[in-house]
Formats: sequence, structure tokens, C-alpha cells
Amino acid sequence: MPQRPMQSLVIASLMIGSVTGALSQEGPDKNPFADPDMHPSYRAQCHEVRDLTKDRETGETRVDFSVTGPLDLVHFDGTLAYLGLCGTVPAPKVLCVTYQTTDMKVGDVVTVAGGYSRPNPDFIVLDPCLAQRLDEPAQ
Repeated sequence: MPQRPMQSLVIASLMIGSVTGALSQEGPDKNPFADPDMHPSYRAQCHEVRDLTKDRETGETRVDFSVTGPLDLVHFDGTLAYLGLCGTVPAPKVLCVTYQTTDMKVGDVVTVAGGYSRPNPDFIVLDPCLAQRLDEPAQ
């Protein structure tokens, strides 16, 4: 007899899991956010950043954000590298803080992903951040 309650519990948990999964799939297809160090299911383009991030607050828990676009800024201060993209209005500027430029140049089209913060409506900082050119294999 103890087996029957256990089967009921397993079936109930499977049903709850499938309902939860169905609900999460009803969200927007374009989600450039992910848990830390995970690859987002979608890479935002610069022209989409404002709409895709408009209601996203910087919370106490890290969330990663990913965007693809041409670099507007490449700077290395001897310790950190700063890669800027999406500098054209209406997109908020995105700054990727990383450790090396890996010979990236202004104009290179890259994908950056990292810890999301939003100091103001027109500026997003990704720190820590990883960057790669579109023609490079995924890491």
C-alpha cells in the first residue's frame, strides 16, 4: 500500500512541473536575460535593447544580459578592458567590463554577455562580461 501514495505524489509533481513549464513558455520569445554564467536563449540587437530592458530592474541577485552589435569603444587601462556598443539613440549605451580586448577594434560586430546593471535609463553595464566576435566559435 505505501507504493500508491508515492505514485500519486510522483504524478502530482510531474503535472505541476508540466504546468509550470507551459506557463514559462508563454513568455516573450525574445529574452536576452539568463541566470549567471548561462547563455541567454536570445541575443538582443542594439535597436531592441531599450524595449527588451525597459521593465528590468537591477536586483540583488545577478542576472546576465546578452547583446550583439558593432563596437563604438575599445579601451584598455592596463588592468581592465572596456568595450562599448549600442551608442546610437534610442538604444541605451552598453558597456562590457572585461579583462582583455583580444585585438577587437571599433566597428567589429561582437556579442557581449555579462552581469546586468542599469545605473540610468540610457546606460547598461555588464560586469563581469565576456565578448566574442560573431565569426568566432562559441565558448
